[in-house]
Amino acid sequence: MAPNIPELYELHFAVPMAGAIISALNTKLDSPTLSLLLQQLNPKVIFIDSQFLPILLKSLENSSIKFPALVLIPSDPDTPLPSEFLDYNKVLAMRFGDDDFTPRPNAELDPISINYTSGSTGLHKGVIYSHRAAYLNSLATIFRSKICSSTSSPVFLWTVDMFRCNGWCFIWVMAALGGCNICLRTVTADAIFTNVELHRVTLLCGPPTLLKMIYESSSNNCMPRRLSRRVDLIVAGALPIKEILTKVNELGFNISYGYGMTEAMGPAIIRPWKPTFEEDNVQFEDLITSLEIDVKDPISMESVLGDGETLGEVMLRGNTLMSGYYKNMKATHEAFIGENWYRTGDVGVRHKSGRIEMKDRAKDIVVRTDGEGAVSTVEVEGVLMSHPNVAEAAVVGERTLYGFVKLKNRSKENGDEIVEFCRMHLPEFMIPKRIVFGDLPMNSTGKVQKFALREKVKALLNNANNNTIT
Repeated sequence: MAPNIPELYELHFAVPMAGAIISALNTKLDSPTLSLLLQQLNPKVIFIDSQFLPILLKSLENSSIKFPALVLIPSDPDTPLPSEFLDYNKVLAMRFGDDDFTPRPNAELDPISINYTSGSTGLHKGVIYSHRAAYLNSLATIFRSKICSSTSSPVFLWTVDMFRCNGWCFIWVMAALGGCNICLRTVTADAIFTNVELHRVTLLCGPPTLLKMIYESSSNNCMPRRLSRRVDLIVAGALPIKEILTKVNELGFNISYGYGMTEAMGPAIIRPWKPTFEEDNVQFEDLITSLEIDVKDPISMESVLGDGETLGEVMLRGNTLMSGYYKNMKATHEAFIGENWYRTGDVGVRHKSGRIEMKDRAKDIVVRTDGEGAVSTVEVEGVLMSHPNVAEAAVVGERTLYGFVKLKNRSKENGDEIVEFCRMHLPEFMIPKRIVFGDLPMNSTGKVQKFALREKVKALLNNANNNTIT
């Protein structure tokens, strides 16, 4: 359990070479959730960054597992080490006998890592990656990300968490290419601009909030910071409005957007974003993936029409998918259907060009009040999050859209102003009819608990006399 530091990067090689399985844990987990995961993993050794020592000790106290060996990664070398801990650097220096260490061989289908889902759709599930899948996906990521398209050696800035799908497998990608890793304990706009210029970074990745962070940082400065050279930036998730994308692009970032999930080892599709994007001009070579991807009717398993309107479930098939869920055979069997198709639970459409567009989670998509199609809450949330005074946003509804918004500190907005902002960027049928201000219910990893918001909507509907909700 550690932030993006060199020690966590090293462990992604050392642990598998010792014949063991690595599980990099989300650093945002709360103590009860961490206790549950430790109970399931029953680890033999825990490497812990000193920053997260208090929450780990509390979690271990609340679990019934046999106390594991604890190795502390000190953030300050001068801090005295507790007696019950091993020192990370001293462990590295240890010699076991006179013979050099020989890596333990692994069968290619043996597990190499266990990555936990965010828990946004239920309990956290441990996703098993095999050595073979990790190897093949790492090679595929080289081509998907076009990281080696330049003549110079790649330099990767760690703005995506290493605990997310083993850093989208870029941990192993960079080693395969002999590239340079720039680790960031804390991700800020200043850190991004400074390190990109100082180390001549060629690629960084992460959530779409990176785009808003860069945009706002430039907007708040009297002199907008423009990079001296173009840098590739890959995000995965709902894109913000075009104004933000265009500005970040003008600052020197080549933006690409990906679609994927933990079960697919990160982004399965990566596509360049272009300011002049037109669907009819999309070429098949823009789509680079190691998986077979389709949008199917989940009942008939027939592919949907490529009309850009017919909804179906996005499904994946290939050899860079998870082996299954750790200690959860029931969920593993439910995740696959037909001829080994993985059911993503996402609703999407296929366009005439062959491009697949993800609309929403199946349980989150909202049927329009006129019965003509459905509304993607992901698209609406992307617009809400683009508002300069919005810190967090989520959209749910039952034929009527409700926007739940948490404002930034000291920001003052009313529901009508937020609705008008949406009207500038969305068609009328996608505009939330009501805006609810306040804190959003979050799980331990910072994901919005939409089931709690749906319950709140039901309560609001019971009070039909309220015309305005704040």
